[in-house]
Amino acid sequence: MELFRKATKEDENQEDNLGDRTFRKKPETKDFKDLNPKNRKKRKEPKKPWSKKERIIILCILALTAGMSGVLALSSRSWKLPGLPRFDLNLRRIQFPFSGEETIIIEGKKINELTAQAAVSGFSSLTKNLSGVYGLYVIDISNGATFGVNENEEFEPASLNKLSVVLGLYMEAEAGNLDLGTKYTLKNSDKLKGSGSLYSRPAGMVLTYRELIQYMCKESDNTAFNIVRRILGEDKIRKVINTVGMTGTIMTGEDQKTTPKDIGLYFQRLYDGGLISNTHRDEFLNYLTDTIYEDHVVAGVPDDIKVAHKYGRELHVINDAGIVFSQNPYVVVILSKGIVEKEADYVYPQISKLIYEVFVKYSV
Repeated sequence: MELFRKATKEDENQEDNLGDRTFRKKPETKDFKDLNPKNRKKRKEPKKPWSKKERIIILCILALTAGMSGVLALSSRSWKLPGLPRFDLNLRRIQFPFSGEETIIIEGKKINELTAQAAVSGFSSLTKNLSGVYGLYVIDISNGATFGVNENEEFEPASLNKLSVVLGLYMEAEAGNLDLGTKYTLKNSDKLKGSGSLYSRPAGMVLTYRELIQYMCKESDNTAFNIVRRILGEDKIRKVINTVGMTGTIMTGEDQKTTPKDIGLYFQRLYDGGLISNTHRDEFLNYLTDTIYEDHVVAGVPDDIKVAHKYGRELHVINDAGIVFSQNPYVVVILSKGIVEKEADYVYPQISKLIYEVFVKYSV
């Protein structure tokens, strides 16, 4: 039947007329490569494998990227990663944790070699598997005997820079250059973000210089610090540092630094007297005993032991230092850099407890 006959070649090539439009079947695809230059853009060239030179370039880029990432990671941790030796970039050598770094100075009768070794060994055990660098300095107030780890290392002071400003205000008051009862009216331009509640207080609030000291001691208030720093001026702040004898400390400008030993010296000289009157010293220390930051050095000693201390915190930096008024009072300074904050929050009370127990156990 005509209906079921097979299509012929002629049928395939015939024109299909639909209305006024005529369509022809697309010609068969050629099975050979089109070498016509005019059709070059239409042709898809086969992908070529990377050359040896290209592979080397990519490998170098990957290695450089990984190397830079490693350097940045190490530098953010002050060249000390958990459980690994510390690489000292300045000295271009590797320092194994606390190998040859401990400085134990034995003086007097109440700190013996066993006391210092127990404290240093315990400190090393607590911090060697942590990121960053920790510094320790301890002074027996009764006789001046000291021991420390990384006590001459430079650290960022963070809010410990408020110590020189407070002392400077007391010294200026005793020199007759100002009155701590002088009133100051808070301005919006005084306010600095960060720690302390004065930033949220309204402009026009009236505060005495003594109240500004209280805010700096109890809350580490940045706004109070900004006001007093401006009142004193940088020259007088530097004079305070020189008077105390903190030779490794800079508390002005952008690049501030200090050492555990310098901070320890500050508290030792403050306690011993001679910097300011005993009345102002006791007032200052009392302000430092009632703070909103009691989770580090203070948390490591019994609740009935008074601790006058200053706490500071920045990115990858936690510092806490002060005087522990135990039966045998002592200064303890713990500074850090490049640390993981959660690790430091956990280990600081343990370090403080270690030092307290060493003093209780080995002191006579």
